[in-house]
Amino acid sequence: MIFTLNTEPRNTKKKSDLTQLRNSGLIPAVIYGGGMEAQKLSVNSNEFLKCYKQSFKELAFYEINLEGKKYHTVLKDKQIHPVRRNFLHLDFMVLDKDSTIELDIPVNYVGEASGLKEGGFMDIIQRTVKVVCKTTDIPDGLELDVTDLKVGDTKHIKDLPQGSWSYKDADEVALVVMHAKSTAAPETPAEASAEKEEA
Repeated sequence: MIFTLNTEPRNTKKKSDLTQLRNSGLIPAVIYGGGMEAQKLSVNSNEFLKCYKQSFKELAFYEINLEGKKYHTVLKDKQIHPVRRNFLHLDFMVLDKDSTIELDIPVNYVGEASGLKEGGFMDIIQRTVKVVCKTTDIPDGLELDVTDLKVGDTKHIKDLPQGSWSYKDADEVALVVMHAKSTAAPETPAEASAEKEEA
C-alpha cells in the first residue's frame, strides 16, 4: 500500500513554534536516510490521518513530495499525545536499497480456529511483528492460518512465513487459543454450607 503525502519544509526553532504549527492543522515531521541529511518538514494532519487509518492491516509506504522531489519512505517512528491521542511528530525514513532496516509488519490471521467451536476463544497477542531485512526484501504481508488450532494451542512469531528476513523476538507467543472463562457466579460460603446441610 503506497500513499502520497504533500509536505512543506519547516523552520521551527522553539517549542511555541511547534505548538503554533500543530494548532494550524500540521504535524511536524522529519525525513532522513538514503544518503540525504535529515530535513524538517510539516504534514497536513487530516491528510496523514486518512492514510494512517488505512494502514493497520498491511505495511504502508509513503511517497513524500517535498520541494519538487519525491522520496520513497516508511513511517519509522511516531509520537502521540498520551491523552488527546493526536500525532505530535512523525519520522519518515527513505528506503535505500543497500540498507538493512527494522520494521513493524502487520500480521493477518486467516480462518477460524477449531477451538472456538469447543467453547474457547483466540487471544491475539501480536498484531504486528518486528522484521529485520534489506529494503528490497520487505515482505508484502504476513499471514498465519489458524484453522487447525484447538483449545490450548499456541503459535509463536517463528511460526510465521519465512523468507529473506528475520524476526526479532521469534520465540515470543503470537497467539493462543484459550479456554473460555466460566460465566457462572462463584458460590458463596453460605450457599456452600446450606448445600452441605441439605445433603
